[in-house]
Amino acid sequence: MTLRELDLLQTYADQLVSGEEVVLRVVIGDLCPRPPVLQMLSGFFAGYPNTRLHLEYEAVGGPLERLAEGDADLVFHRAEPSDPRFEQIKLSTTAMVPVVAPGFLPFASTKRIMPEQMRPFTQCVIRDTARRSSSENFFLIDGAHRCTVPDQMMKKELILHRLAWGHLPAWLIEDEIRDGRLISIAGPNFPGREENLAAIRHRRHAHGPVTEALWLHLEGWRMTSRVGRGGKRLRARRGR
Repeated sequence: MTLRELDLLQTYADQLVSGEEVVLRVVIGDLCPRPPVLQMLSGFFAGYPNTRLHLEYEAVGGPLERLAEGDADLVFHRAEPSDPRFEQIKLSTTAMVPVVAPGFLPFASTKRIMPEQMRPFTQCVIRDTARRSSSENFFLIDGAHRCTVPDQMMKKELILHRLAWGHLPAWLIEDEIRDGRLISIAGPNFPGREENLAAIRHRRHAHGPVTEALWLHLEGWRMTSRVGRGGKRLRARRGR
């Protein structure tokens, strides 16, 4: 055994004695913008070099299922304020905007579009990574053909290439809405939804000192007042 290996074993033993976590398991959900979260985690874990960050991605019901089953210490996802099992720190909000690419629809893209008009067109949805899928309906049109993708970026690419339509988080499409590559069809019949993005942990699970330090750090950290470039609210451009 080398001196390096002995040092690592001693560090590991010291961590076990102090109760400091050897690994901290974090899940980023599909609605959270990854760059600010990853930048924050990078800065935080630079101060805890002996705790390894185990980072994973989950979608739709996957993040909270992992948390509930004890497979994650902390998740970044849409808030679930009605679930008493979880404590949450609100970090930001984002709108889910229904969008199409120019030329995707054979009729005018206006805010008066009816769900029945969209039924013949492929709707793109995020694939749920939960083992037990939620019964909640996320903007689905009954009877419409659907294609599933693993994440929001892939969904955006399909919509941009006029292969489908769907709802995307405002922070992801700010530039495309502004320059006309995507058109919002939000209106009375497709209102979209405002989502609260939060850091979430399980109330009843034991939390080590590094997890507690990260939680305290998150209480003073926010993505922006609204997720998007410069924190500016997205103004959706509509077709005429």
